Amino acid sequence: MTGSESGLRERKKRATENAIERAAVELALERGHGTVTIADVCARADVSRSTFFNYMPSREAALFGRPLRLAPAPIAASVLDASHDVPLVLAAYRVIVASIGHAHINAEVAAGRNRLIIEQPDSQPLILAPFLSLTAELVTCLAQWLRTNPSRRAVADIPLDREASLTVSLAVGAFMALITDLEGEGDVETTERAFEDALGNFATIAGGGAGGR
Repeated sequence: MTGSESGLRERKKRATENAIERAAVELALERGHGTVTIADVCARADVSRSTFFNYMPSREAALFGRPLRLAPAPIAASVLDASHDVPLVLAAYRVIVASIGHAHINAEVAAGRNRLIIEQPDSQPLILAPFLSLTAELVTCLAQWLRTNPSRRAVADIPLDREASLTVSLAVGAFMALITDLEGEGDVETTERAFEDALGNFATIAGGGAGGR
């Protein structure tokens, strides 16, 4: 398969994935997320049930986002190793992107889920849930990495595990804020500049400068 054929295949795959998620969120906004069925989503997205399950493990994944898992440990460690010249929180963001597999978020799906949280508050924990396993795994990974790279610590007077937890919490929070602020249509790239802007907003709210080394 040539590079162009591979690229076309990936674009088609992403388009189908977006169509399924967009259909699920639209239906949830129209009638309430608890009433949406897989059959409803398939009809709105114009895909078969088998195609749905080729892309989504469950109805909840289409509505609220697929569970996110940390990239394999060697890959996560290599990303951290290669990020020696940036703040640790930015290195953690790079691991998040590597774990997702790409840096693109569908702006319409993101906006729809943001609306869902406002209009149907009981959806909030369900929309946040995909990030929980990733957060826990990233904290463990980062703590282990810091033990072998102590020079990368930014706050030496707190326990190492605590620093890892705070760093990941900040990285995930800024990443989610970045998603909330997305503008445009279709897939939008989540750039490091946008992530740093989100961090800057956190620092402004806190009344101080951004930390990390």
